Amino acid sequence: MKVAVITGAANGIGLALSQVNLQRGNIVVMVDKDEIKLKQEAERLLTLFPEKILEISCDITQPNDIAQLAYLVESKLKRIDWIYNNAGIMGQLGPLWDLSSEHIQKVMEVNLHGMIHIIQAFIPFLFQQTFHSHIINIASLYSLCTGSQTASYAMSKHAVLALSESLFFDLLRMKKPVDVSVVFPSFTDTSLLSHATNVNSSFHDVLQSLLSHSRPAIDIAEHIVHEVEQKKFYIFPDKEVKGYCEERTKAMILQENPHVTNIEKLMGALIKRQESRN
Repeated sequence: MKVAVITGAANGIGLALSQVNLQRGNIVVMVDKDEIKLKQEAERLLTLFPEKILEISCDITQPNDIAQLAYLVESKLKRIDWIYNNAGIMGQLGPLWDLSSEHIQKVMEVNLHGMIHIIQAFIPFLFQQTFHSHIINIASLYSLCTGSQTASYAMSKHAVLALSESLFFDLLRMKKPVDVSVVFPSFTDTSLLSHATNVNSSFHDVLQSLLSHSRPAIDIAEHIVHEVEQKKFYIFPDKEVKGYCEERTKAMILQENPHVTNIEKLMGALIKRQESRN
């Protein structure tokens, strides 16, 4: 029986990925820092998929926690087929000059360093397996474009893309039995902003509204799993994100100013409308 390890599994895309993998008959290791929410969701899913879930609460920013996680999974389940590096936070919202170094560091610790800790802890075991395993890094549309108020988040997600591509080439050169994918979801109906602090409350409110009216996480998860099964490296659950990538590349080649995406235009218009009502 195949095994999927999923971080950030108590909410959003991580929870949806857990459900989709369970529906495919896989054993799922649900990992999250929120012990209470993780336990609630794991117990709910266990009623539908008995004996298919291992829940482990840990902080992915702590290497010792991750080392213990890897030991538990490897010793209990004896195999790993997929690792979904999904855990992430939005962090502080606001212009770059208003962001505290502590908040920027926190976002990088979770979104980037946490992913690195997971990969470094698990990859020796993946190398020992006699079959191909797969690491899936959840990035963002903000890996391929940027916008106002999201500097720390966009920086971290750009780094996830670079990490994923570098990992791909390292594994290719060493001929290791591990595949890699990187995913660029657009706005999704998740709790990404639940712990975000904000300098600009209007921006925060508009972004939360866009998230709550976006595609359900289960739709995104089903697309991701399907593309992973096809061994795709770049995964686009939302087609418009490809357009943002093309616009950016064109602006760079022509040495123009950064292109203002449709999302940035929409958010700007919504913020102006909201502020005019206040």
